[in-house]
Amino acid sequence: MIQKLEILDKTLNALDDINNKRFSSEKFKEVNSQFEKILMELKSNKETLKINKSSQEYTNIFNNILYKIEMLETKILPKANLLASFSKSKS
Repeated sequence: MIQKLEILDKTLNALDDINNKRFSSEKFKEVNSQFEKILMELKSNKETLKINKSSQEYTNIFNNILYKIEMLETKILPKANLLASFSKSKS
């Protein structure tokens, strides 16, 4: 389970890299797809997550992931909203 969380953490790093460089919707969609896949796998393993909650390593990784998600949300969401508004105005 920790391995999947580490992969999720690396995927979040990739999203941050995409955000910091010239934005590519192709790359964003690809990384976002990987992110969604990992989240679905984690969701399907809820019982395993409950068992591992006491592990300090698990707690550290999970807290880091939550921090990165919040940080990316504040960076990417305004850009996504701007793109959405431009898309609506062109239609």
